[in-house]
Amino acid sequence: MPVWRTAYASVTGTSHAATGTPCQDAGRCEVVVAGDGTEILIAAVADGAGSAAHSEAGSRMAVNSYVEEFGSLAMKDPTLASANRAVVIQWMQGLRDSIREAAATDGHKFSEYACTFLGAVVGPTRAMFVQIGDGAIVVRDAGSEDYSWVFWPQNGEYANSTNFITQKDLENAVEVEFADTVPIELGIFSDGIERLVLDMRQRIVHTPALRPIFQWLARTERPNGSCGESPPLVAFLRSEKVNSRTDDDKTLVVATRAIAEGEP
Repeated sequence: MPVWRTAYASVTGTSHAATGTPCQDAGRCEVVVAGDGTEILIAAVADGAGSAAHSEAGSRMAVNSYVEEFGSLAMKDPTLASANRAVVIQWMQGLRDSIREAAATDGHKFSEYACTFLGAVVGPTRAMFVQIGDGAIVVRDAGSEDYSWVFWPQNGEYANSTNFITQKDLENAVEVEFADTVPIELGIFSDGIERLVLDMRQRIVHTPALRPIFQWLARTERPNGSCGESPPLVAFLRSEKVNSRTDDDKTLVVATRAIAEGEP
């Protein structure tokens, strides 16, 4: 099976830059290797609530915890047979405990670390997807030319409201899905670029917005297991073309196993 090629970028939105507010997004991905040599992709994105004073810290804690927790699980069990909804909920409860401890140590409120979360684990025969809040995970399966979303962004009762990992009814809000058909391409992004990638009226993925990114990725040299921040992807998210459409923080993680044209 072709190796994973990955890239990641997280940039401060123009509205935050104007006020000196830090980027409240976080993203991370790793390609871990099990004892039998199997590669497993672990990827996550979190978006801190704009109204929460320390949400950037919550975002960082969430993505780091997920990659470390499920990277360890996948190295022991690359089939992901031991992964289920209960395991995800248990991880989230542990994350919440860690956030509470960090908040108490720093003299802050737990709610000040509020963030959304999106995560994926893609093994050789099974994939796991997790989401609470907005943003989206999109995939492309072998034999398909189009991308599809795994979960539609969660929107609350009021405009610009969504769900966060710090809320009381977490277990009811989190979505978990397992797939026995594993994708050859994966994208995870925060809500800062939702409207560039998703057709909100038709509830479909705008494939032409993503295809050039994945074609570029398929031609790049694969990093050594770690999804480092990509300067070309950073430049794209900071471009006038993107900033003219959104002033929010923007995070994008992309991964592909597609073979670039001309490769053997």
